[in-house]
Amino acid sequence: RKLFFDTHALVCLLEENGFTTQQSEIIVSALVKIMNTNLDMIYKDMVTKVQQEIALQQVMSHIGGVKKDMIILEKSEFSALRSENEKIKLELQQIKKQVMDEITKVRADNKLNLNLEKSRVKELVS
Repeated sequence: RKLFFDTHALVCLLEENGFTTQQSEIIVSALVKIMNTNLDMIYKDMVTKVQQEIALQQVMSHIGGVKKDMIILEKSEFSALRSENEKIKLELQQIKKQVMDEITKVRADNKLNLNLEKSRVKELVS
């Protein structure tokens, strides 16, 4: 671990400003301990480049898995919609056939009624 200041120069500066050698050394020792403690806390929260790359690869792998899952879900959802669409088409064809059958029945009934009325009118006229 490197300190970015000269501890001996700080001791000399403190001595020049009225501190004894023992006081100067204790002050500098306390500053070094404080800095080391702060650096320990900072280093504890930091990761190495290798650890960061590993974490990035793990995240990218998870993202890839999620993308695959989304594609699978999208395809299954699409096929579910397609099958539902086919069911609706079949139902519509059945309803269309039923409606056409009903129309044919109504037309036949109307023709029959019309012919009966014509016959009755002819009988009445004659």
